[in-house]
Amino acid sequence: RADSLEIGEGPSGPADVADGSRRQPLYKPGHGTVTEPASNRSVSTLAVHAATAYAKERGLDGQFYWAASKEYWEFGTDLGNLYTLRRLAVTTGLDWGEMWPELESGHYHALVLAQHEEALMAGVTRTPSFMVGGRLHSGSMSFEELTAAVQGA
Repeated sequence: RADSLEIGEGPSGPADVADGSRRQPLYKPGHGTVTEPASNRSVSTLAVHAATAYAKERGLDGQFYWAASKEYWEFGTDLGNLYTLRRLAVTTGLDWGEMWPELESGHYHALVLAQHEEALMAGVTRTPSFMVGGRLHSGSMSFEELTAAVQGA
């Protein structure tokens, strides 16, 4: 799809998985009681980013972001699931009846994709990424590394 952030094609058959060209699933089915199997997750984050853009226009992006982050990091919730987005919208004070048509229409897709391109042009290739003192730090950093970067700026 033209509005998708994924690049490349999926496997063409079982041989693609067997030859190691794709990573193995993060979770084994039936293991863990809180997280969902990785194979059931949405691949694209376009919908949750579009929902965040919608929330930002209404001054609720902070609340929406924190609610979505908590769902993802504490419960392993699939943020690409529309039921999840609806629940997050309602619990953060957004009007789902107004929000859904905007998301469904693709109104925010160009904005989200432009932000993605802007990040790539700035050198962001991994998350988290931090701009400290005009220098980009991309990827996981320990507290000590981040503190040193801030103090050195």
